[in-house]
Amino acid sequence: MEKIDILPLTVDLIGVFFRSAKNALARAKHATIIHQSTEITGLNIFSKKHAESQAAVETVVASFLAIEATINFTFFSEINTHTNKSGLDKWLRKKWKRNLSISDKFLLLLHYSSTDLNKFQALTTLFHEFIILRNRIVHSYPEQYDALVEPSDIPNEVLIHAVDPCSKEKCFTYSKLSEEIGRINYEDAVRCYEIMLLIIGLIDGQFMLKLELSWYKDKEDLESISSGTLQEIIQLLEHRFYPEINPETFIWKIDKCITND
Repeated sequence: MEKIDILPLTVDLIGVFFRSAKNALARAKHATIIHQSTEITGLNIFSKKHAESQAAVETVVASFLAIEATINFTFFSEINTHTNKSGLDKWLRKKWKRNLSISDKFLLLLHYSSTDLNKFQALTTLFHEFIILRNRIVHSYPEQYDALVEPSDIPNEVLIHAVDPCSKEKCFTYSKLSEEIGRINYEDAVRCYEIMLLIIGLIDGQFMLKLELSWYKDKEDLESISSGTLQEIIQLLEHRFYPEINPETFIWKIDKCITND
């Protein structure tokens, strides 16, 4: 049998998930403006805001996937540059795909660049709360509820008269993201989108990836493309929810203008 060479290939999915997040965020915003109540596909949580909740959840998940893709892409790109791999390199490569949490991966990745995480405590706290929210979406369990009940005539059964969530306005302490997946809305989507840009920007700055992301200006016209660095994309945000985190202190800077043609 002819010998086949197998080449190591690190697939870059960062841009794919970024565009998905940006597209879903635009749909969530549009749904809130026109008070759209239905959407053709997806997870419909509340009857009064189907389209908003659907697109918002998509933004949250796609934003998280963009972070995860950046972490994985950077790790394998970095480790492949090591000609003489250490015992730690070999152990990490073996464990990376199935035995490490995304939080562990994030911390171990930054270990490679000798990043002082004490300088980015606010950002790591944001990411920690984002991870919890993401896990509640993709590993969902029944929520706890307060219920008005009384015994039934049938043994070991009760009659449920009313059910209300235990926490109607509960949110994470620092990020202010909703703690209940059934209440995820456009604002949560915008917050997760900003966290995604900041986390990717931190990784970009530590490893000098010089990332430049692109998106379609018009979803109907795939030839109409804009692109920008992470710093430029953050500057395009209509509102910063975390202005205390200054991306200029850690994002790699490239002197260029955003392409509109």
